[in-house]
Amino acid sequence: MGRYKDTMKEVDQKMDGPHPIWRGIGCGLIILVPILSFAAANVSMPLFLDRGWVPQQLLFTPQIPDWLNYAPGLAQIVQFLFGRFAIFAILMFTVVYIIIFGGVFSVLYAFMYRVAAPSRYGPMDAPPPKVKIKKYRR
Repeated sequence: MGRYKDTMKEVDQKMDGPHPIWRGIGCGLIILVPILSFAAANVSMPLFLDRGWVPQQLLFTPQIPDWLNYAPGLAQIVQFLFGRFAIFAILMFTVVYIIIFGGVFSVLYAFMYRVAAPSRYGPMDAPPPKVKIKKYRR
């Protein structure tokens, strides 16, 4: 049937992008970093309160609006989430910890990827040119 079938070669399917395990690690970090940050903010809040690092304006328990009582399920959820003392201070420190943990995990992730990744050049690539540039002076 195919006159040219013998001369055509099948092209290997090469994956574009990183290995799927790296996507899984990144997805895990997206979930793990905020949870760790919120836990670290909760644990370190007494230390911050003792040292006076928390603004006084953030030390209160938010009140649920009256109109929210008409939706009892929603009122319970909001009370559970925001019914804690100094929740806005905890959320503020959570954002700070997200920045810190995100930076640390990004550096570790980049180091792991650099160690585990294949070489930059394949078997068909030419080696990079070795060019020495002299400094030009007048």
